[in-house]
Amino acid sequence: MNRLSPTLTRAGSVALLAFAGSSMVACSGDPRVPDGNHYSEAETGIPGVVVIDDMEDGSQYLLSDDGRVGLWYTYNDASVGSTQEPAIGFPMYRVLTPSGARDPSSLVPPRPCGADSVGQTPFFASEEDCAFVARTSGTGQRGWGAGVGLDLNGEGGIKNPFDASAFGGIGFYAIGNIRNNRLRVNVQDVRTTPESANAADRRGIPRCESFVDGAATGRCNDHYGRQVTISPTTWTWIEIPFSCMASGNWGYPGAVLAGSPDNVPLSSALVGVQFQIEGPDTADTGMIPAGMAIMPFDFAIDNLSFLEKDRIANPPVCPVL
Repeated sequence: MNRLSPTLTRAGSVALLAFAGSSMVACSGDPRVPDGNHYSEAETGIPGVVVIDDMEDGSQYLLSDDGRVGLWYTYNDASVGSTQEPAIGFPMYRVLTPSGARDPSSLVPPRPCGADSVGQTPFFASEEDCAFVARTSGTGQRGWGAGVGLDLNGEGGIKNPFDASAFGGIGFYAIGNIRNNRLRVNVQDVRTTPESANAADRRGIPRCESFVDGAATGRCNDHYGRQVTISPTTWTWIEIPFSCMASGNWGYPGAVLAGSPDNVPLSSALVGVQFQIEGPDTADTGMIPAGMAIMPFDFAIDNLSFLEKDRIANPPVCPVL
């Protein structure tokens, strides 16, 4: 079963960060808290999250002041005649004007800032800025689909591993119109990602092979992840513990996480996160199954975060469809 490697679209320039005086000490003399850590248990007293990107700079770069380096991108199955927006650039999308009013051109409902009304995200109580989200839309994908993703430790097509073993999973807000309201959330690691082959080899981690003796294997890009349900009208907070993730069982290593033959924890060698809609031909055979149809999609993601381990129940609670 063959899968196309994501076609990455990147544009923009790196923002240079400059701090007056010490980069780690604020004017008051107190240690500076990295932007992603404002909603952590250390700051709020509530088991919470470390934010990977809150989208609020409107750029393709994730929050970088805590050591991660990465870019957002869009990708799709390259079906003839298909479209995806943004086709060039990055998927940051404005939903609020600088004054805080709904942007009249926005097709995405604004996400209410701060803690939600049902008590799922008390750690976001101090959140003030919710002007941007990551959004992608399109139609015509005849194969496995399309999506949006970001790297955690790399850019320009290079995907190096990031050690996320201090965390218990990922959390994010989502909304959108997609097939069956189901979104596949992939957590790429060095075993399943062909762009990370050299990094896996340096660490002695068994990995997929894109080609063997010159022939394509179709064994790469079967990433660990999970399907989740999103609403077309309401922003939903979703949490996925790492232990709830499994591969699609068609590539390498083709097993649930607990059964991985190399015993390398998923969280220790992550390279990225992807959000993917399902196309009509998930097997990528070139033939749309009877009763299936090409469907347009339009979805958005916000506040992508790592979950602190104290937020993970024992036993873990996995999202249900």
